[in-house]
Amino acid sequence: MSSTLTIRNLSEPVKQKLRIQAARHGRSMEAEAREILSRAVEDPKPAPPRTVEEMRERLQAVTGIWKDRHAAKTTDEVMHELRGDD
Repeated sequence: MSSTLTIRNLSEPVKQKLRIQAARHGRSMEAEAREILSRAVEDPKPAPPRTVEEMRERLQAVTGIWKDRHAAKTTDEVMHELRGDD
């Protein structure tokens, strides 16, 4: 199934950049525009985690680790244990 899309009022600088990009990829401007539009509407990748908590939640969902987040020890706590500090 094919359809036609007309893009009006495309600025000259954008048109020129599209022409150059299409030439670099060995495509027509129309084929380049199709490729750009196809990529633009693909399923988006999930946003990267913004906090440590988000990262832990994602890791837990994928790997099952950090099931008890409150039991996690800080680096200082682990170092004290290794040294035998009380």
